[in-house]
Amino acid sequence: MASFYDRVKRSISGVITPKPWLINLFGGTTTSAGESVSSTNAPKVATVYACVNLIADTIASLPFRLMRETEEGTVYVPGLIDDLVRRAPNGDYNSYTFRKAMLTQLLLRGNAYVLPIREGNSLSGFELVDTDLVEVDTTDGVLRYHVHLTNGVKLRLKPSQIIHLKLWTLDGIQGVSPITYARETIGTSMAATKHLGSFYGRGATPKGILQIQGTIRDADRIRQIGQQFDARYAGENSGGTAVLTEGAEYKPVAMSMRESQFLETLRFGVEEICRLYKVPPHKVGHMEGAGYSNSIEAQNAQFLTDCIRPMVELIEMEFTNKVLNGNRHFNLDMRALMRGDIMTQVQRNVSYWNIGVISANEIRKEEGLPPIEGGDEFYTPMHQAVQNDVNNGQQGNTQPTAAQ
Repeated sequence: MASFYDRVKRSISGVITPKPWLINLFGGTTTSAGESVSSTNAPKVATVYACVNLIADTIASLPFRLMRETEEGTVYVPGLIDDLVRRAPNGDYNSYTFRKAMLTQLLLRGNAYVLPIREGNSLSGFELVDTDLVEVDTTDGVLRYHVHLTNGVKLRLKPSQIIHLKLWTLDGIQGVSPITYARETIGTSMAATKHLGSFYGRGATPKGILQIQGTIRDADRIRQIGQQFDARYAGENSGGTAVLTEGAEYKPVAMSMRESQFLETLRFGVEEICRLYKVPPHKVGHMEGAGYSNSIEAQNAQFLTDCIRPMVELIEMEFTNKVLNGNRHFNLDMRALMRGDIMTQVQRNVSYWNIGVISANEIRKEEGLPPIEGGDEFYTPMHQAVQNDVNNGQQGNTQPTAAQ
């Protein structure tokens, strides 16, 4: 007899294609630019795809571990649960692929659902549930999740039985897709890309005009002159010196105002979509306004602080609250992302320790290391130690004066 894990696994392994009316209801309506935008086709805009891929890859690559708080500090806890999040949550995915798919749903649809699979009281796996299979029900003021499985079975779950990640939410119950609010920007980018593609595909603007004195009425002769000129000076032969005879004159055609406006629209779309996902434009190859190396380093640090860290904390908290109890918690280790700025951290810790602001064990705790004997002592700078000795000596040698 198949286990509950096997039944659920088979049931939700398929993906239901949403009906057209459902796509329209959740952000698929036609925009002012005439483009229908939804979470399904939004990644066709290169910037949407690049931002989602960047964020999902960044978080999926972080070490995901089970930790425990002890009197000696935070320690790593190997075992089955750790293997599920660190290596493979089920037999179909490794941890990286699972988390990337989960984050892609979250970034495009505003929600991601994960079903913890239990055998008795033991956790045996995680299954990613497509958002189209989940209905959030608040009838009678009681929150329930209805998971419609592909075999016709419907699970009715309490909030504690399903992991629900919400990217942005108005009511704390259901997430909202960022595509919904950026629909016009994305639709405009789609329309501009299509226009420029067809514009260049039709050859609407010639690269130049070859003007010849006199009148040529033979269409074939006109075509032949153009082909001969292109054969000598276009393509691989471009950049050479043209020799024109019989009073011929070549006039290059500059980019039209309309064409440049469409390119500006595309650039604006890149910046707007990056702003939506809190991604510095240079991270997706848009280098305009990137500035010098120190500016890029500052933007990279801001990307980790404003974009990556909030989602990391969201995942850690939701998985911990729905799966664990006691003093255990899940940890997505961001320290690897901070290695580029490791010298700044080292210099800060050394400076603070040298002036007695923090102890060695406080620094070790930040780095996930156990405390050491004597590490709770605060370092006293040499000049301060001398001054303390002087003060203590003066106090010890002070003699009462005789009354006059």
